[in-house]
Amino acid sequence: MRNRQFADDARALVRTAQERARTLGHPGIGSEHLLFAVADAPTRVGEVAREYGLTPAGVATQTDRLLAGPRPPFANVDAAALAAIGIDLDAVREAVEAIFGPFPAPSPRTRRHPKLPGHLPITGRARSCLQAAVTEAGRRGVSPAGAHHLGAVVVGTPGGLVPPILAALGISAPTLRAALLERTP
Repeated sequence: MRNRQFADDARALVRTAQERARTLGHPGIGSEHLLFAVADAPTRVGEVAREYGLTPAGVATQTDRLLAGPRPPFANVDAAALAAIGIDLDAVREAVEAIFGPFPAPSPRTRRHPKLPGHLPITGRARSCLQAAVTEAGRRGVSPAGAHHLGAVVVGTPGGLVPPILAALGISAPTLRAALLERTP
């Protein structure tokens, strides 16, 4: 990304997001990849994000969870804990299957991680974030847009995976957005 509208630190975020998308085998850069880049940034933007609980590991875990799809029934049930209070999980499972039929077998998710050549395309939501970062910088009377502008826009973006990722991590988007704008250059 060689756009004069973005400072070097903002371009570095996009490069990190591209590498994250490439590592996951995703066909393009989404807002969730930009969120990961904000959390992973070795700059003040990343420091502030991590102070508020936005960590690369947290973003990665929640992104994987949201993209994994539905889980089979009883997948997260602790059979030993139930047995300690006298409940046999296998008996419960058999009773449920006797009434409703067998559970469908989970489909094997074989995810290939191809190395995609060249630059990955930017999704519509991520592109909107980039445009909004330029607008945010202009509103504040600065140019080019820095990583803190991009980070603030990404954490405040509606829709997509960012809001549920932040919610799962217990992070207030408006609070983190304000901190990124106030506590970074």
